[in-house]
Amino acid sequence: MKFTWKKTGHGLTDNLGNQMQKIVRSMNQNRIGTRRRYIEAEKRFIKYVAKEFKLQKLANVKDKHLESYVSYMKENGSSDKYIKNELSAIRFFHNHTPDTKYELKDSTVFNKEVGLGSTPDVKDIDRAWEEREINAMKDIANELGRQEIADIIEVMRATGCRIDEACTLRDSDLRNALSEGKLHLTNTKGGVPRDVPLTNRAREIFERKLTEIGRGEYAFTPRAYVNSHTIHKFEKSVQNFIYNHRDKVQVEDRAYSGHNVNPGGKGALTAHGLRHAFAREQYFKLREEGLSKEQARKEVSKMLGHHRAEITKVYLGGLE
Repeated sequence: MKFTWKKTGHGLTDNLGNQMQKIVRSMNQNRIGTRRRYIEAEKRFIKYVAKEFKLQKLANVKDKHLESYVSYMKENGSSDKYIKNELSAIRFFHNHTPDTKYELKDSTVFNKEVGLGSTPDVKDIDRAWEEREINAMKDIANELGRQEIADIIEVMRATGCRIDEACTLRDSDLRNALSEGKLHLTNTKGGVPRDVPLTNRAREIFERKLTEIGRGEYAFTPRAYVNSHTIHKFEKSVQNFIYNHRDKVQVEDRAYSGHNVNPGGKGALTAHGLRHAFAREQYFKLREEGLSKEQARKEVSKMLGHHRAEITKVYLGGLE
């Protein structure tokens, strides 16, 4: 994988960054999106241990460095889930670092020792966007000249795509979907292809986008990001846009954050919440068509790419 460490001007940090660069270029495990998230997490960790411990070799990372980093993240208000995701990235890099000097503790044991609680899927938290919130967010995007943001929000709501799946759709994907009545996705989490039934809402935006783009083009990602091979930056810009403007559009009873929401509450708006709205719509549609709760959960789970009926309860937010 291509990666170049950007110099910070801090000698120890850049030294570790150069070591990281060599590791990244030899990595080929996991999806490209996962690797990018791990890279960003490792960069944050490197900057911390270089300044706090004056660490000179990534091969010398050990549990005390992780313990200190966990304390730092907790003090800065990070959720347990976020911290555990950061630790997963650090462990991933540690496993790919040649000639490591220390073996890290088992993650389950370590997490318990540093007071990180379990982070199960919470089934009674409402994360789905309401239609008025979607329309208000799209209005802001269009007013600011960001139609691409409005479009990606709409396509995620209409198809249940994850943000990276939506951003990599091409014109051929849209044409095939309109012809076959289903959207076939291959750039999926875990690499398992799936089909999503084409809703009228998806059909409408697909037909419009095909009048605006040429053959072979990405449907929803601006050309500048495609040409510079930085689609992930567009994904981040969408997430940042939602974060920066959600307080203007979300209903009053939503939590301030998307993390650590009280059971029975409403999480703050996130890009992923659009999948929740799609899942909820599809579930109740199937129930109206006569499917049992279990059958409807199973079908929606397939649409989302989980293949576990139980996971649909998370998307329903306690509503059935």
